[in-house]
Amino acid sequence: MKTDAANDVKVIQKNGISVRIRPTLKDGTTYFVLDYRARGKRKLVWRSTLAEARTAANEAIDKITEGQAEVLNLTSTDAHVYIRTRDALVGLEMDSAAKEYAEAHRLLAGRATVLEVCRDWLKRNAVALPKITVADAVAEFNRHCVADGKSALRKREIFSVLKRLAAAFNLEVLALEPKLIADYLTAMPLSERTKRNHRDIISYFNRWLVLRGYLAKGTDWLDGVQNYSARKLGEIEIYTTDEMRRLIAAADKRILPLIVIGGFAGLRHAEIARLDWQDIDLADGFIEVKAQNAKTKTRRIVPVKDNLKQFLLPLAKKSGPVITLANTTAPLLKTAADTGDAAKEIKAMAWKHNALRHTYISARVAECADVPRVADEAGNSPQIIRTNYLKRLRPAAAAEWFGIAPEPKSDK
Repeated sequence: MKTDAANDVKVIQKNGISVRIRPTLKDGTTYFVLDYRARGKRKLVWRSTLAEARTAANEAIDKITEGQAEVLNLTSTDAHVYIRTRDALVGLEMDSAAKEYAEAHRLLAGRATVLEVCRDWLKRNAVALPKITVADAVAEFNRHCVADGKSALRKREIFSVLKRLAAAFNLEVLALEPKLIADYLTAMPLSERTKRNHRDIISYFNRWLVLRGYLAKGTDWLDGVQNYSARKLGEIEIYTTDEMRRLIAAADKRILPLIVIGGFAGLRHAEIARLDWQDIDLADGFIEVKAQNAKTKTRRIVPVKDNLKQFLLPLAKKSGPVITLANTTAPLLKTAADTGDAAKEIKAMAWKHNALRHTYISARVAECADVPRVADEAGNSPQIIRTNYLKRLRPAAAAEWFGIAPEPKSDK
């Protein structure tokens, strides 16, 4: 070890490498600072005693020597590669750049190069996207739906789902990602089929945000999110003929068409709500469900049974909405509640969700023994008819169901 007499700096040399140790005074205490260069950078290491400084200096020299040994073993070609790589990575550490590239290459798995992905990202994010919160985006989207001419029932469904989404995420739409959406749907205390409906509306909202420029092209909030099943689970509920007669007797003229068309033609509630009297041909005996009114967006023709014709004839008009009520849920629940009769000790019925359509499809299949034909009339696939709607009925029970007719009016 050499000593620089000018300023009492000690120099430790080994293997052609020098480390200077200089004393320095800080807050009345003497410390010893190691001063050397490693990998092209200056290093300063503080120690409290000279002995500790000497030990640290020897350890630093050993580490530097090990690194130099690897460099000395490089071939001429390797050395040139090293120099070219160093020159290309201006401002970047070589090992960090290599690790990052290797990870990107692993993720792409040969589907594209790192450069192609970077160019695609720059192309999609060339313009700064406007910032908007989920709540503000939902409010704007709702205004768009109002002007888009959607049915009142569809609007209520969309508004309900997105209102819940906005309440759950108090952040900007740019911050939403698939994991957040997946956790949100998983935590919802709803059936799998209802979660599927929420997922579909969120997907529609996502696409609208992309078209409006609030999200970058290709943004998919549902990437990797569970695609919940639309299959109905549990017991398939239907109405008995006695229950149907009680519903009809309790219904007023505003809600009666929904009950009889649902039970004797099998249309969905939303499809009935969109029907116009011009879509019902009682003379030839069919109902036209137009593409824009159908859930599947496919036009279909549904036969009008004789008993349904008897119910609709006194109510029919040349044109105008078949259902004039803005909200049909409350009247349906009230109708079921009004089926009770305390004087005769008859309990009120509970409304069975979708049971009118279930009963029609089950009775129609029992009547004609042709599932594909009924599936076409109902706007579903034969498989969905079998799994979600069909309950085994005998032909005699089907004949009794389609034999339900209006009570004859008394002379009084």
